[in-house]
Amino acid sequence: MATNDFTTDLVKKMSEDGVEYLVIAIQKGKDDHKANAWFNIVTIDGADMILTTIDEVFRGLDDEGLDISTDLPTDPDKDKDNS
Repeated sequence: MATNDFTTDLVKKMSEDGVEYLVIAIQKGKDDHKANAWFNIVTIDGADMILTTIDEVFRGLDDEGLDISTDLPTDPDKDKDNS
């Protein structure tokens, strides 16, 4: 799996700039998958904005007909028709 160097640099810079954030990085491996989350939420307004944004993102995914389940993600290349 790839390292999170870029992501950690990004969250470090956002912290230095006083930005409130929630960053989730998902790495899909051959046999196992990994997710990391970094956050800096220090105000009620920041928490409300993050929750509102997450709600809108998932509402948008649902509107597009994406089936969100608790199963592990599959490899999209594996499902392609090779004919």
